Amino acid sequence: MSLNQTKIVSNAKKYFETATKNGFMNDELMSFLGEAFLGAPASNMLDYHNAFDGGLIDFLLNVANYAIRINNSLPEDEKVNQSSLLKVCLLHGIGKAFLYKPCTSNWHRENLGKMYEFNDELVAMRVSERSVYYALSHGITFTEEEYSAIIFLDKGDDKMAEYYNSMLGELLKMGNTLAIQNSRKIKQPKTTI
Repeated sequence: MSLNQTKIVSNAKKYFETATKNGFMNDELMSFLGEAFLGAPASNMLDYHNAFDGGLIDFLLNVANYAIRINNSLPEDEKVNQSSLLKVCLLHGIGKAFLYKPCTSNWHRENLGKMYEFNDELVAMRVSERSVYYALSHGITFTEEEYSAIIFLDKGDDKMAEYYNSMLGELLKMGNTLAIQNSRKIKQPKTTI
């Protein structure tokens, strides 16, 4: 899959309008993320998800869509604040804005589906940590619950993250999982049994 330029621009507009309206985007962070963010993929391999130009914003919007839909289906006393949910869904992956660069090897692209390489100039940290770092460094603040929801997302091996996540964190995790699964849908041949 790939996105045309019109869809990339439309997604970016929706992303920034939603984030600004809900109070977790400012000019400083928007300027920092810049053009790199608009064209960033969400992963580097075609076997993964959203490994195409504009894939990151497309993915983040899908995560938010799923998480909001799940939250809206909950009983009133279990729902989380929608603005807070949008915040963690749309900011949890901004750490990928500069993570990938185009793969220059045609062989790797054609035979392995490796569309992007990792940017070795970045200091090693998890995407969630880098996302929070970028946001905090550019004037965005988090509640403890928002912070932990993002940080716990890629700590699947951490028992604290597994057993003590908040409802906000669980909604982020479910939205993330569903967005990945939806992007991997492969049409199965019909069977006649």
